[in-house]
Amino acid sequence: MEKRLIGLGLGAGALAGIVTFGFARVKIAPLIDVAIGMEGAHTHGPAAETHEHEPEVFSRTVQENIGAAVGSVMFAVIMGALFAVALAVLLNMLRNRRIPADPRTVAALVAAGAFCVVSAVPLLTYPASPPGVGDDATVGARTTAYLVVIAGSVAIACAALAVGLALRTRVGAWPSTVAATVGYLVAVTLLASVLPSFDETPHGFPADVLADFRLASLTNQALLWLVIGSTFACLLPRALRTVTPEEHLRAHR
Repeated sequence: MEKRLIGLGLGAGALAGIVTFGFARVKIAPLIDVAIGMEGAHTHGPAAETHEHEPEVFSRTVQENIGAAVGSVMFAVIMGALFAVALAVLLNMLRNRRIPADPRTVAALVAAGAFCVVSAVPLLTYPASPPGVGDDATVGARTTAYLVVIAGSVAIACAALAVGLALRTRVGAWPSTVAATVGYLVAVTLLASVLPSFDETPHGFPADVLADFRLASLTNQALLWLVIGSTFACLLPRALRTVTPEEHLRAHR
C-alpha cells in the first residue's frame, strides 16, 4: 500500500507543480518584474553601475520559465511524496486504534492541515516578499527563522494530533479535536512571539504590489495542496484496493 501511495503522491505532486507554475507565471512573475524594476530605479552610485554590468549566468527569461518550472515541479513532487508518507502513517494509526474513517476524507483533511501547518502559518508569520524588499544582510537570519517556524509548526501539529487521538477515547471526537486545535494555535502563537521580527520594506515601495505578491504567494500554496488533496481524494480508493490472488493470476495469464 505504501508504495502505491507514494507513487500517487509523486504523480499528484507533479500535477500540482504544473498548476502552481502556471499560476505563478501569470500572477506572480509580473509582480516580480515590477519589484525588480523598482529596485533598479532606486539603485544609485558606482557600485550599482558595476553590478548592472555584471553578466548574468541565466537570463531573466530562462529563470522565470525553465528555472521556475523545474523548481515548482520538483518542490511539488517532494511535497506530494511527503504527503503520501504522512497519509499512510495516519491511516495506519487510525486502523490500529480501530477508528472508522473514509480514506478520501482523511486525505482531504490532511491536505487542508498541511496547507495550514506548512504554508499558511509560516507565511503569516513571515510574509513572502518580492525582490528588493528586505535587507541583504539579514537574508540568513530571515531564512533560518522561516525554517524554524515550519519545523516548529510541523512538530507542534504532530504532537497535537497525538494528543487529540489519545483524548478521543476519553472525551469524544469533537472535544478532542477542539482541544488539539486550540493547543496547536496557542503553541504556534507562542513560537512566533519568541522569534525575531523583520520590518524591512523600503520607503516608497508600493503597498498594493507587496500585498498582491503576498496574497498570490499564499494562493499558490493553497493551489498546491488543493491539487494534491483532490488527486488523492479521487484516486485513493484505487490505490488502496487490495488485489485478490484470483485477480493476480488472471492478470498474469
